[in-house]
This record gives sequence, structure tokens and C-alpha cells, in this order.
Amino acid sequence: MDRILLGLSAVTLIGYLLLGFYRPGVALNGLSMTADMFVQAVPWIVVSMFAAGLLAQFLHPGLIARWLGREAGVGGVVLGALLGMLGTGSRWAMYPLATGLLAAEASPGSVFAFVTTWQLVSLTRLPAEVPFYGAKFTIVRAVMSVFIAIIGGMLLEHIEI
Repeated sequence: MDRILLGLSAVTLIGYLLLGFYRPGVALNGLSMTADMFVQAVPWIVVSMFAAGLLAQFLHPGLIARWLGREAGVGGVVLGALLGMLGTGSRWAMYPLATGLLAAEASPGSVFAFVTTWQLVSLTRLPAEVPFYGAKFTIVRAVMSVFIAIIGGMLLEHIEI
């Protein structure tokens, strides 16, 4: 099992034990909320894993490596950022998809840019910002977010993962 997962599990368990001792009502409310989130998230996780597994059968590693791999360079990172902007799925769908891209030999930088722009810029969510922030702020924020995703992706290309 992953050491980070074990460490996070231990910290969470200790937190619940301490809270259960000093403030049992708060600990029980936390457990109740956890159960609610679990029931809500599990179907999404299961369906997303199946969808990602199916999608992986259609992601040809040679094609992914050519367009999003390390050899694609900055162009692969930019393409990853642009593709991420088109993402409309939930995190339960996008993270398995990003994992599938990595497994199909996409570079870490292009996947970073993909996930980052999906989280920060998703084109389907931009119209919802305009009434709150105005068009100018929304556009400037989106453009800057894409640049941040691309710069971060290019930096990640130089880190051995």
C-alpha cells in the first residue's frame, strides 16, 4: 500500500480517536458526513474507472506519445492545456482519464497542463463566471490560467517523475 495513503489514514484515525474522546458528537457528525460523501462518490468512482478502462483501449500509445509525449515538447504541453479546457466531466472522470493518458505515454507536463486547465478554465464553466466577475476579468483570468498551466507543464517536463 502507498506510504502516503497509510500516513493520511493514520492521521485521520488519530484525529477521529482524539475527537471521539474529547468531543464525541463532533466525531459522530464527521462520520455521518463521511458516510454521505462515500455513498455519493462511490458510484461516480466505479463508473469512471470502468469508463477510463474502456477509453484506454482506444488510446493508441504511439499516437498519444506523438502528440502529448515528451518528444512533442512544448507543443504537447500546449495541446494538453487546450484539451483540458474542453473537459466537462467530474473529477471522478477526469482523473482516471489523465491516468490513462500517462499510461499511454503522454508526458507528465502535458497531463499536468490538461488537468490544470480542466480545473481552472473549463470552457463550459466560463459563461457562468461572466455575471459574477464580468467579461474582462473572466477572459483575463482564463488566459492567465492557461499560461500558468503551460508554464507549469513545461517546468514539470524537466523534473524526473
